[in-house]
Amino acid sequence: MKRSKPEYELPEEVLIVLECSPNLEPCEEFRHADIYAFAKHLNERKCQQCIDFFAQADKELRTMKLLSNFKKRNVQ
Repeated sequence: MKRSKPEYELPEEVLIVLECSPNLEPCEEFRHADIYAFAKHLNERKCQQCIDFFAQADKELRTMKLLSNFKKRNVQ
């Protein structure tokens, strides 16, 4: 479903990465924590679920940046 205002839509490269990524989530305890508490939790390295979530998020962001740069080079 297309929205009437395209400026509110996610860029194509973001949608591509989100469609093919696994649906990982942090553990219940830190799902709604602030970033400082979550960073402290990650530094303790006791929760494999949160470590996997953070690693996957990092991979997705790098992929989005790569696709965005590739798209910009092809447009010019």
